[in-house]
Amino acid sequence: MTDALITAAAEVFGRSDIWLIVLAAAVYGVFVGAVPGLTATMAVALFVPMAAWLDPVAAMAAIVTMVACAIFAGD
Repeated sequence: MTDALITAAAEVFGRSDIWLIVLAAAVYGVFVGAVPGLTATMAVALFVPMAAWLDPVAAMAAIVTMVACAIFAGD
């Protein structure tokens, strides 16, 4: 159990490409949350085609970040 947690943390925190994807997803999420009529669910629906081409870890990190930022920004 501890080995899996350490491996997962190293996978997420050790790669700079994931941090860039998370930053872009945060900006996109705040934009979607601030625009009237757009929701976090719609943001995920619009992002899924792009997420299909990403690494699974990066895609999940981006979707979670995007939803959290969209809800924070006013969804």
